[in-house]
Amino acid sequence: MSQVNTQLAYILHKRFYRETSQIIEVFSRDHGRLSLMSRGSRGSKSRISGHLQLFSPLLLGWQGKGSMPYLRTVERADIKPPVLPRQSLLSAMYINELLIYLVHKHDVQSGIFDYYHQCLYALQNSTQIEIELRKFEIKMLALLGFGLQLEHDADSGKKILAAQNYHYYVEHGPVACNELKVNQPTVGRITKQESKPVYSISSPFIQGRTLLALLKEDYALIQRDRQQLQQLKHLMRYIIHTHLGGRPLKSRELFLTP
Repeated sequence: MSQVNTQLAYILHKRFYRETSQIIEVFSRDHGRLSLMSRGSRGSKSRISGHLQLFSPLLLGWQGKGSMPYLRTVERADIKPPVLPRQSLLSAMYINELLIYLVHKHDVQSGIFDYYHQCLYALQNSTQIEIELRKFEIKMLALLGFGLQLEHDADSGKKILAAQNYHYYVEHGPVACNELKVNQPTVGRITKQESKPVYSISSPFIQGRTLLALLKEDYALIQRDRQQLQQLKHLMRYIIHTHLGGRPLKSRELFLTP
């Protein structure tokens, strides 16, 4: 029977199992994402239930073969968990959902783990939420092999020009267009009057200067320009939606809850 000790990890999701147990979805630095059975960890008599919190760095140990080993030990890591106000908390739930859907189980992604850890603490600053989410999305996709094409026009091969406008196509890249202003797609937009998300398959419009800022990782410049920040948001929502295969995200719906 295999045994793993003292692994730095975060809990991404929990669900009840039978009367006193629960199944926890874990993202660990050295073993990737996996499901663990946490026996008897619910209720006032449990000695570990208070430790099994989302967004808190933990040291976990587990044992067992197969698809669901059982949790053996849990303790809090020697670092304070991030303090996440409501909008920050919803944003953290969003990136948890991305990890569950986009990172395969047992696929070790230590780079993504490190960016996830950094992002959680960066989200404590409510003024940084938008840009920190975009940074995490871009870095996560790059490490999964879905990096953005930012240097050349995908059709002509010419270098991206700051003054040029482009449409961006997933798995192809930016293609120059002559439009000065294009209505942005509302990928994944949910209104209170709608019971389901409305998705657009239109390729998003983005300016060359925004692509070049991304190439240089000049996120501070993008953050100062509301237009560029909105272009980046639409671009990433379109790309994420495509890689999710159209799957709606529950965390996005929570943003509309009063």
